[in-house]
Amino acid sequence: MNLRNNQITVGEVLNNPQARALMQRQFPVLFRNQTMLRRAWNMPLNQAMNMASRYVPQNVINQTLNQLRAL
Repeated sequence: MNLRNNQITVGEVLNNPQARALMQRQFPVLFRNQTMLRRAWNMPLNQAMNMASRYVPQNVINQTLNQLRAL
């Protein structure tokens, strides 16, 4: 998947079924909180991952980005 230098929006990522499944596995809290998901939908991926780094180890974020790129 082309993440466009991590400028792709979270919504664009989640519109891909494989990417959505990956994100659900890696960040289940996001999908349990619909308000958070709506706020993140139009956010660039790099901004969302920066916010996630407060709660998720950086190695998980890096692994997720690598897996997204491989799709």
